Amino acid sequence: MLLLINAILILWISTVEGQVGHCDFPRINHGILYDDKKDPPFSSVPVGKTFYYSCEYSFVSPSKSFWNRITCREEGWSPTPRCLRLCFFPFVENGHSASSGQTHLEGDTVQIVCDIGYSLPGNTDIITCLEDGWSSPPKCSSTESTQYCGSPPPISNGDITSFPLTVYPPGSKVQYHCQSFYELRGSIDVTCRNGQWSEPPKCIDACIISEDNMNKYNVQLRGKDTKKLYVKTGDFVEFECKWPHKANTSIQSFRAICQEGEVEYPRCE
Repeated sequence: MLLLINAILILWISTVEGQVGHCDFPRINHGILYDDKKDPPFSSVPVGKTFYYSCEYSFVSPSKSFWNRITCREEGWSPTPRCLRLCFFPFVENGHSASSGQTHLEGDTVQIVCDIGYSLPGNTDIITCLEDGWSSPPKCSSTESTQYCGSPPPISNGDITSFPLTVYPPGSKVQYHCQSFYELRGSIDVTCRNGQWSEPPKCIDACIISEDNMNKYNVQLRGKDTKKLYVKTGDFVEFECKWPHKANTSIQSFRAICQEGEVEYPRCE
């Protein structure tokens, strides 16, 4: 029994001593690996193994050396093998930048100032050097549109104030107005830009105070002898109980406000 235990211990110690750390075989994007022994690629390499690599054209290592040495350590490859993109920044068309004529490294950002009437795509003023080049071309394009617009968009309970045309040149403006008792929300003007009209306004519903609703709650208009009343959104309307009914809601409820076509009636019993 003792001999069996000794044999197991010897086998375990031998196994542990034979274990060696390793690194995954280096595969470097846009990099070229050099191995003086011309070993074929394999899945892993032992700790202590050294390789040299260089980067493809338009890419460079963090050290900016042509040949770069990497060594397999217990924690992995040291230094970490990388090839970073080089982005040449030309002179800006229709604009300028302090980086004109310079070369930048992947991850760098460059600020561009466009001439008046010009802008970068997306109306940004910064582009970034990425793995596949600049995030957008360093070119400022004219912001003036040559696209025409069709008829202005229709709105409910409202219309434009001018005679409608079938085609409008870029930069054209039209104005809207609402029908009586409807409240206009938004800009009164809409503009033709890039073949599209800007967002039109809305005409918010008026409140209709009807005799049927007033009879339902036993109320009438205070100081007014009418069976129907139109009230704009945001305006107040005052009620009172019909004789001989008494108020069943708060005093404040008898001064109600019109909110987008809805008004809450007070109640009398």
